[in-house]
Amino acid sequence: MAGETNDRRRQDDKLALEQLRLVLRNLKPNCWLMPAFAAVICLIFSRWISPAVLVFWFALVAVGGAYLGVVVYAFQRKQREPWEERRWARRAAIGYLLFATSWSSIGFLFWRHGDDQNQMLILLLIACTLAGNSALVGASKTLTVIGYSVLGFVLIAVPLRDGGPVYYGLSVLAFGYVCYLSYMSGQIYSTARDMLLLRDDKNELIEALACSKAESDSARVRAEAASRAKSEFLANMSHELRTPLNAILGFSEMIYSGPHGANRSVEYAKLVHQSGDHLLALVNDILDLAKIESGRFELRDKDLDAAHLIGETVRLMAGKAGSAGLALVMDVASDLPLVRADERALRQILINLLSNALKFTPAGGEVAVFARLANSGDVMLGVRDTGIGISADDQLRVFQSFGQGRHDVADKGTGLGLPIVKGLSEAHGGHVELESREGEGTCVTVMLPATRARPRLKNAS
Repeated sequence: MAGETNDRRRQDDKLALEQLRLVLRNLKPNCWLMPAFAAVICLIFSRWISPAVLVFWFALVAVGGAYLGVVVYAFQRKQREPWEERRWARRAAIGYLLFATSWSSIGFLFWRHGDDQNQMLILLLIACTLAGNSALVGASKTLTVIGYSVLGFVLIAVPLRDGGPVYYGLSVLAFGYVCYLSYMSGQIYSTARDMLLLRDDKNELIEALACSKAESDSARVRAEAASRAKSEFLANMSHELRTPLNAILGFSEMIYSGPHGANRSVEYAKLVHQSGDHLLALVNDILDLAKIESGRFELRDKDLDAAHLIGETVRLMAGKAGSAGLALVMDVASDLPLVRADERALRQILINLLSNALKFTPAGGEVAVFARLANSGDVMLGVRDTGIGISADDQLRVFQSFGQGRHDVADKGTGLGLPIVKGLSEAHGGHVELESREGEGTCVTVMLPATRARPRLKNAS
């Protein structure tokens, strides 16, 4: 309830500030126009009024207009906030009161008893001033009330100074004129308020449409990305799943469909096992990536000896490196601390990086697994190779699901390795850095935050 009241108060202050801004913008020309008109009026009344009185009245008008001008220009110098409305409304009210009082004093200073021409001219000037200023300040109740209180009072009271039926009639006519202008000012106030409310509604509608368009564009981009991912998934998986399944079906059929030697059956069974193993690894990669992207991947953290884990992974991949004619080396710092991490996830990061490096490094090249402590305290581990490298255009794409670089290697893989590495690294609060040049090799570094580093015990081996 209190929140709604505060919101309503802020909205009212904002609307009042806009009304004040509209009024002061309308009054801005008056600051120099009215003194100019006053000078002309002094010339006209010089036939009736002494120069001293004329100069005194002109000085009053100039001072009143100058103060109002200072308020107007100070208000418009910068954008005002709704909470400033009351302070500036008071300043504007004082300025307009001074101006209206100084201008309406013409009714008492210039009035000459028995001179109809003089009196009609004064009444006409005050009536015109009241009508004009009613239109200019109609958007502000405070300034409208001030105008009628000062100018309207003078217009009604001045004829009563001479008395008689004619002047009493003029006073009654002036009262009716003031009432009519008051009604018109009320209409101007309502119109200005409705106009400002309509403008605010229009601006809010434009903002809402802009937000809706931005959300729609974002949703469209996500939908297009999802559609592309689906298409890439189907294109990749249709091949990756069919190949091992066809092998499994074909070789299993050959085993049971006819007489074969034991050696041939063992060979077929081995190929069936390899295809099934490949298929299982592929399914596991897809499931892991799905868990990572949905935020449902749960870490089972414990203190790990990263150097020991790297050694196990290197021994696991040594056979594959040897058969490919590659040198596989370790570059692990002796002061590498323990790491608080998920063992399976960290092992998968290393295996994926090594598999990529071995796959895209020609025979005779070198693949190195490294780990050290950065100056910031972060734990750095990764793989660098002397392979074919990744072009600058592909370096962002390879971290997208099923994203693959453009190369001529026969076994391009599924494009899941690096996205999984990136997802597992970010799940640990880290990130992945990639440096690569075509024909010169690639270095992928996983940065784990310093909060995951754990000191080794002194008696630890």
